[in-house]
Amino acid sequence: MAAVEVKRAVWTHWNLMAEASKQTMDLRFATTADREEVVAMVVDATQRHSVSLTPPELASSPIRFQREDGTSVFRPRHSAKYSSTSIIGAEARLLERADATDAPTVRRSTLARVVRHSNGRFSTQQRTALEGITSSGRQVDLLVGPAGAGKTTTMRVLRSAWIVEHRQGSVIGLAPSATAAQALADDLGVACDNTAKWLHDYDHGRTDLRAGQLVIIDEATLAGTTTLDRISGIAAAAGAKVLLVGDPHQLQSVEAGGAFALLVDRRTDAPKLTDIHRFVNEWEKHASLALRRGEVEVISTYVRQSGSAKG
Repeated sequence: MAAVEVKRAVWTHWNLMAEASKQTMDLRFATTADREEVVAMVVDATQRHSVSLTPPELASSPIRFQREDGTSVFRPRHSAKYSSTSIIGAEARLLERADATDAPTVRRSTLARVVRHSNGRFSTQQRTALEGITSSGRQVDLLVGPAGAGKTTTMRVLRSAWIVEHRQGSVIGLAPSATAAQALADDLGVACDNTAKWLHDYDHGRTDLRAGQLVIIDEATLAGTTTLDRISGIAAAAGAKVLLVGDPHQLQSVEAGGAFALLVDRRTDAPKLTDIHRFVNEWEKHASLALRRGEVEVISTYVRQSGSAKG
C-alpha cells in the first residue's frame, strides 16, 4: 500500500495486483499456483488495510445473481475504489489551509500602485484575480487558468507587489520539475527550485521559510498531494502563504495527485483567468479552450483552418 499510495490517491484491486506481482517478481515458488495464491493474499490484506471509497450495496442480490465470492453480478468484478488514511488526511489538511485566513496579505493601495506602474496591458480579470489573492489571507490560495490566459503576467505583478509590501526575498518560486522551475525563475526573476529539492534542503536544514513570505508553486497540477501538504504545512507554521498556479484540465501528477483539482472544485470564488491572450486569430482562442474541455469535435476546425491557409 505504501508503494501504491505514492503513485495514486485512489486505487483498485488491479492496481494492488500489479504492485504485489512486481514486488514478488524476484521470489521463487514451487508452482505458478503458489505464486498466484501469495499475490492474492497480499492483495486481500492490502484491501483490508485500505479505506474503501465505494459505498456498500444497499441490498443483497438474490443467490442466482451472486458470484461464487458473494458479490453481485450487477457490479463489475473488483470495481471498488480505495484510498488510505494518509492521503485522505493530506487532502483534509489542504482543504483546512485553503479555508484558513490568517496568512499575510498586501494592502490594496500597494497593489494599485504596482499595477499602475507595471509595463504592458493588464486586464480587469487579471486585476480582480490579484486583488483576491493579495487580500484573501488564505494560507493556500489558487490562480487558475489555461495556457495563454496571462498567468505569468499576473504572477510578475504579484511578485512586485509582494516584494514592495514584504521586502526583497519574500517571494519563493517552486515547481514540480527542474525544467518548470527554471521557466518560472526566468519569468519571475527570482530563484526557483523544484519541490523535491526544496523539501530535501529543508529536511537537511539548508532552507526555511519565514513570516510574510509568499511561496508560488507553478504547474501545481503536476505536484503530488503529499508534496503540497508538506510544503503548505511548513508555510502555515512559519506564517507564510502558498499560491498554487495551474489548470485542473491539464496533465495531472505522476505521483498521488488531484489535490489542485480538489481545491478548485471546493471553491466557488477561486481566482480564474479565462480570457486567452496568446493567439492572434480569434478562432484559435475558442478552439484552444474547446480542446482543453476535451471536445474532440473541434479538431475539424483546425483541419478546416489548415486547409484554408494552404489555399
